[in-house]
Amino acid sequence: MANNRILAEIARKGGGKLLDTAVGRVLPADSEPARKTLLGGIAAAVAIRVATRSVPGALVIGGGIIAKRLYDRRHARKADAAKEKDASDA
Repeated sequence: MANNRILAEIARKGGGKLLDTAVGRVLPADSEPARKTLLGGIAAAVAIRVATRSVPGALVIGGGIIAKRLYDRRHARKADAAKEKDASDA
C-alpha cells in the first residue's frame, strides 16, 4: 500500500516533466524557435490553466498540442517534397 502512495506522489510531482519528455522524443520540436506573440502567450496561459484544473482538460490540451505538431510536420514534409520536385524539374 505504501508503494502505491509513493508512486502516485512521484507521478503527480514529475508527471508533467515525464509527459513533456515523452512527447518531445516522439515529436521533436523544430530547430527554429517560433516567434512569441502576445496572443500566443495569452492562449498558452489559458491552456495551462485549463490543463491543470482537470484531467479531461489536460487530455484535450495535450491532444491539441500533439495534433498541431503532427499537422506542422506533415505540411513541412509536403513543402520539402514540393521544393525537391521543383528543383528536379528545373
